[in-house]
Amino acid sequence: MIFYNNLLAKWFLGKGKNKSHYFMFGGFFFTRYKYLEVWEDMELRIHARQFWECFLLTLLPALVLSLVYSWWWMILPFMTYHVFYWLEKSFRPHSVFDWEAIENCGDSLYIRKRKSYAWMKWYGKKTLPLSDWDD
Repeated sequence: MIFYNNLLAKWFLGKGKNKSHYFMFGGFFFTRYKYLEVWEDMELRIHARQFWECFLLTLLPALVLSLVYSWWWMILPFMTYHVFYWLEKSFRPHSVFDWEAIENCGDSLYIRKRKSYAWMKWYGKKTLPLSDWDD
């Protein structure tokens, strides 16, 4: 879900030379603008879908661990996307999450025809196919 013209985003991102015009918190995007370009909107929707897929991937194990040990394990599903993202970025010069979002942001029907967990096919690979958007 994308929240447009959001006061929290305006306060958090500021008006300075910050190039970011959105931030993500828990699978929700907050932007300071009233609207985004179509490709930017699609890119954010792809990232949101990736977040919820990572969330669902670890929900059952976290639930079992929280019942056996402690409820603190329920934080894991909310952090999985970021852990996967930064883990891959620390070992590779790219991120499969960014690659999938940028590669398919020009296709307005991508969310409908996208297979679940499409990013898993390329996760951890040394190189990714060239994007049509690369210069």
